[in-house]
Amino acid sequence: MTIEQGQKLRSITLTSGNIKELASECELLKIRGSVALHQEVHLKEISTHGHSSFHAHVVADVLKNTGSCAIKDNCEVKEIVNAGSLKMKNGQSTTITSTGKLTIEQILQTEQIYSTGIVRAKEIQAKHFQLKLSGESEIERLITDEACVEKDGISFSLFKKKLTCKYIKGKNLQLSYTDAEIVEGDVVVIGKNCHFQTLYYKDKYTISPDAKVQHIIRREKE
Repeated sequence: MTIEQGQKLRSITLTSGNIKELASECELLKIRGSVALHQEVHLKEISTHGHSSFHAHVVADVLKNTGSCAIKDNCEVKEIVNAGSLKMKNGQSTTITSTGKLTIEQILQTEQIYSTGIVRAKEIQAKHFQLKLSGESEIERLITDEACVEKDGISFSLFKKKLTCKYIKGKNLQLSYTDAEIVEGDVVVIGKNCHFQTLYYKDKYTISPDAKVQHIIRREKE
């Protein structure tokens, strides 16, 4: 463990061990090995590269993950940048940018999420949701104002690039490469390689010739 102090954020770097008491003056936590933290943490920034696990409540302004990170309790982080594998139980955030794998065991609430990679979640609530698929993603419930789901055309993958959902609800939805049981929106643009069991819409919808929708039902405007 190394401690750095100065005009910059007071920083602690951890390389291994089970940590039960983090120095109270720490503002920036750097993890560069295999580390487990067992206390509630309130920090300005967390930077993790390696294998990290947080077993209590996490509060921070910024979380940057380039390794494998698991947050086993509630997480309140304003800005999350994930370029590795990030798993959390419940999360509250303002902005999430993920280019790796993001796993939500229960509910994630965020203003904006931009993902180029893989997302696995029980429920995501977001004002703006953008997913560029690089593999198989699965979200049981997606509640959003605006959503855009498409295939990432840059990365090469042997795996199927597809989003599978039970329920999607939003105001403006642009969906492709998506399978869903129920989709409910005001304006819904259904792109290629979609398969929906039931579509509920309020204003209008369009369906690609390469998409299948079994039932289409118009909702009355409130």
